[in-house]
Amino acid sequence: MVIKKALLATLAVSGFMWGSVVYADSQTVAVGYAQSKVQDFKNIRGVNFHYRYEWDSPLTIMGSFTYMKGDKKGSYSVNNQSWQANADAKYYSLLVGPAYRIDSQVSVYALLGFSHTKIDVTENEYAEINGRSIHSFWNINEKATNIAYGAGVEVNPMQNLSFYAGYEGSAAKFNGKNHGINGFNIGVGYWF
Repeated sequence: MVIKKALLATLAVSGFMWGSVVYADSQTVAVGYAQSKVQDFKNIRGVNFHYRYEWDSPLTIMGSFTYMKGDKKGSYSVNNQSWQANADAKYYSLLVGPAYRIDSQVSVYALLGFSHTKIDVTENEYAEINGRSIHSFWNINEKATNIAYGAGVEVNPMQNLSFYAGYEGSAAKFNGKNHGINGFNIGVGYWF
């Protein structure tokens, strides 16, 4: 009796797994270029990865991971004082959302998730006061996690080939102020 129940349970689980494979029509794995403008900073650049899982429905699911970085350097002088500053920014995001296949070649998608931003600022001040040289040094490290969102289009012009273009937005809080992050990503992938 126990063997019979175990066999039935195994067949039921196998049936569910086989059904998942039968309806798993296609997947897309893609990689591309990502670039965003950070408010009061400059462009950060990096890489974007997309994964899409399609089943027997026009409504499917897509995930996206983005990594970008950039730096900014500056200096200025006034009278006997000079300043030098270096800022490094790193951005990571993980998004997921629905994709809708309009026809056999074109899909649109919307994504929602989280971004994590890390900003390191180093500032040096040099001054000459009453014949004495003075050097001051500041180092600021800030991290922020915020909501991130995106939308775009995916095109499958032929079998096994996929192109995508999308928008991604978020924000980073630095020095008590929110800085908008707005950018795009484009890429190519393998549709199987």
